[in-house]
Amino acid sequence: MMIDKEETLTLLQHARHDWLNRIQLIKGYLALGKVDQAERVIEEIVLESQQETKLTKLGLPEFATLLLLHNWGGEGHSFQIEYEFINDLPVHSINDLKLTSWMKSFFQTISDALHPLYGNRLYVSIKPLEKSLSLHFDFDGKLKDLRSFEQWVLNYEDEQIHINLEEVSETNFICEVIFDGME
Repeated sequence: MMIDKEETLTLLQHARHDWLNRIQLIKGYLALGKVDQAERVIEEIVLESQQETKLTKLGLPEFATLLLLHNWGGEGHSFQIEYEFINDLPVHSINDLKLTSWMKSFFQTISDALHPLYGNRLYVSIKPLEKSLSLHFDFDGKLKDLRSFEQWVLNYEDEQIHINLEEVSETNFICEVIFDGME
């Protein structure tokens, strides 16, 4: 993935904006004498940075870029993502482009089905396995088109991608997706 200079500047602008917001939040808590709150924000930053490090070391640069940039709104999604790693195992034989393509399609399906005026959040647990990658998705928000979302998930066919829709309602869905070795 080649990023031109204009895109690079835009990315740096987003990063700078995020950091300034966090620093202002910490300063505000300290000015109000809420040291515990300031420490909580600092701890959240540390934990998020640790997860970002794991993501960038996963060996799946397209997938990592998709997750890292998602919350900055470049793709027009109306939900936020939080992700965490379940273990530190290395990923072997996963096709980065196929994984990322599937994720983009999945994210678009979610975006098309949800109500944009709610605080929609997608929690993603990433678990590298010996010869596969497990992603556990937990959505909290408001789906306005539950039927089309459910149909897309239940009708998706690929011998290397296995989807288990565990729970689905207008305000939540939980599913696990296993990506078998795809090199």
